[in-house]
Amino acid sequence: MVLKVELSIVLPLGRASIAKMFDEADSNMGSKPLLYWLLVSLAFTLTQPGAIAFANWDAPYGFYRDLTEWMSCAGAFLIMVTAYGVIQWKRKGLGLIHPLGAGILATVTILLGYWAEGFIRGEMGYGSSNILVFIIGGFFGLILALMLLPMAIPYALMGELYYPYDRPLVAAWLVSLAVSVVLLVIYVKTRKRKIKGRDNPAP
Repeated sequence: MVLKVELSIVLPLGRASIAKMFDEADSNMGSKPLLYWLLVSLAFTLTQPGAIAFANWDAPYGFYRDLTEWMSCAGAFLIMVTAYGVIQWKRKGLGLIHPLGAGILATVTILLGYWAEGFIRGEMGYGSSNILVFIIGGFFGLILALMLLPMAIPYALMGELYYPYDRPLVAAWLVSLAVSVVLLVIYVKTRKRKIKGRDNPAP
C-alpha cells in the first residue's frame, strides 16, 4: 500500500519528457561516465531492501534504524565506487570530477547515517563507538544487504517490507530505482550507437 501511494508521486514524467532526457544525456555524456553514475545510483537502489530487512530483525526498530542501516550500506558501496573511479581516472578512463563527486556523495551519505544513528545509539546496546567503526560496520552490512536482496526485493516491490514510518525511505528508494533504470537505458542506447558506428563507419 505504501509503495502504491509513493509511485504516483515519484513517476510524474510523460513519455515525451523521458525520451528528451534520454537524447540529451546520450549526446552530452560518454558511455564510461554513464556506467560510473549507474554504479553510483545502484549504491542506493541495491542496498535498501536488504538493509531494511536486517534492520527489522531486532531492536531498536523505527525510521532512524532503517535510515542508519541503509546509509551505512550505501556509504560502503560508494567508497568502493569512488576507489574504482580513482583507478579509472589514473588510467584516463574518467575525468576527475566523477570520482570526486562520488566521494563527496559517499561522505554525505556516511555522515547522514551516523547522524541518524545518534538518535538511537545506546538503545538495546545498538550503535557505533565512533565514525570509523560505523564505516567498517557498513562493509559487513553491505555484504549482508546484498545477500538478502533476492529475498527482500519482492517484498519491497509489493510494499510489504515497509512500515508506515518508512514512507520517506520508500519515496527515496523509488527515486533511486527510477534514476538507475534511466541511466541503464541511456547507457545501453549509447553502447548500441557506438557499436553500430564501429560496424558502419562513415565513408
